Amino acid sequence: MIRPLAALVAVGATLLLASCADQAPPATSSTTTPPTTSPAPSASEAVTPSPTQDATTDEPVPFPADTAPDEQAASADAALTLTDVTTGRHPGYDRVVFRFDGTGSPGWMVRYVEAATDDPADTVLDVPGDGTLQVVVLGVQLPYTTGIEEWDGPNPILTPDYAVLRAVDVRGQFEGQHLAFLGAATADHPFRVFGLTDPTRVVVDVRHDG
Repeated sequence: MIRPLAALVAVGATLLLASCADQAPPATSSTTTPPTTSPAPSASEAVTPSPTQDATTDEPVPFPADTAPDEQAASADAALTLTDVTTGRHPGYDRVVFRFDGTGSPGWMVRYVEAATDDPADTVLDVPGDGTLQVVVLGVQLPYTTGIEEWDGPNPILTPDYAVLRAVDVRGQFEGQHLAFLGAATADHPFRVFGLTDPTRVVVDVRHDG
């Protein structure tokens, strides 16, 4: 009788251990630390001062420019029509903006010339100032081709009170080119040319210092 009782006790102990194992709490799952995000830039980091103005002194900063010809090809799909011409005075430079509507990106050929010769008539124009910048914008089309109404503002635009710019004389277009002349005080003022989008523009800046 002793052996059967011992066996019975062993079986009971085994069942008790199995029951305890079934009721044990589940293992704790590992947690993942969410990725940290960089703080948003402060206002001083997010705002970039204008390249032509010193943010601390409001003094003009000379931008890269010279008197050498500046050329840029138009995009292959360019079909643009001139819709506006504006001028502006800024610290250190005078600005002329040619605005276009249509498709593609315009190109340009800008350089100082001895005389403002209208093309294709070969008429010499009397443009104010002792320096003449010839501006040829590339990639333009006639209004009946683009379906866009062409600019018909006051012309020439006279700016006698500007530091350097004296006038803007916008001529017609010929063979995909639109011609204009900028009268400057002298022919030694450095200039730069660049394009902008939304809306499409060609910008010519003429520096005040020679």
